[in-house]
Amino acid sequence: MKKTRAELLGFAENNRHAIRLTEDLQAPLNPLRGPAFLQTYKRQFDRMQDFIGEADAARRQLESVVNATGQILTNAAFRALLHVHDLGTLPWILTQVSPSRSNSLSEEQQVPFSFAAEPQLVGGVCLEALELLNDFGAPLKIFPLLREVVPSRQVEIVRLMLALDRVQFRVVRILIALTPRSQLADPFARRKQYEGISPSQLDAMETELAKVSHEYLSVASTHGATVLNLIAVTSYIDRLLNNPTLVRFMARNFAGHLEVYQRLLDFRESRFQKRAPTV
Repeated sequence: MKKTRAELLGFAENNRHAIRLTEDLQAPLNPLRGPAFLQTYKRQFDRMQDFIGEADAARRQLESVVNATGQILTNAAFRALLHVHDLGTLPWILTQVSPSRSNSLSEEQQVPFSFAAEPQLVGGVCLEALELLNDFGAPLKIFPLLREVVPSRQVEIVRLMLALDRVQFRVVRILIALTPRSQLADPFARRKQYEGISPSQLDAMETELAKVSHEYLSVASTHGATVLNLIAVTSYIDRLLNNPTLVRFMARNFAGHLEVYQRLLDFRESRFQKRAPTV
């Protein structure tokens, strides 16, 4: 909803960062040198890739256990044993055919990430970006840099920094420098060059960063639900595999499914209890 002038004034007076944007802020002139640029880029890129890999492993574990359980539950004798041994109440996720559907909204429920034709700005910075940052300490010098990109990119950069837990000037510089020209506030502005980094290298880094950033934010939005489901499922499977009668039954009739359960316990909670990124 578009804010009125009075509402914008109230927002500027109450948002910790909007208040400072009434000043004539200028971006620092000192350049980020090539080695520091590459080091910061690699650190954040690797951090995103590592998380994507960990989240994917957790998702695969959940899917394999849900699929295995769905097949075993078709066996009436197994269902009867579960009830006899007080294991008849399963975590909700184990009753689902497709676990991925439980971790995300349906297509009809999903709201596309979009902006109004005329996004509202305070001091050249998008309102949504400022609202996201309001509860976080943000260096004042990041705001002149955010002005260099369009509002949708400002919000994407802020979401990435928050998810990475890196609301830092150096990180903003990297994300701004590797922003596609079409998302620059001035698409014809001269691109910065960095010592030891060729234009073709920068282009390649821009492409790979765009890809991994999109995947990272997408995975981060569902990872919290996956972790909660895995914790519930692991606790239930742990109880099930501590029951000798059920283990013997599965060993005779569902040996492959029993292995799936054992792999889940091998995976252990230490692999999926990391804090889910904030997005």
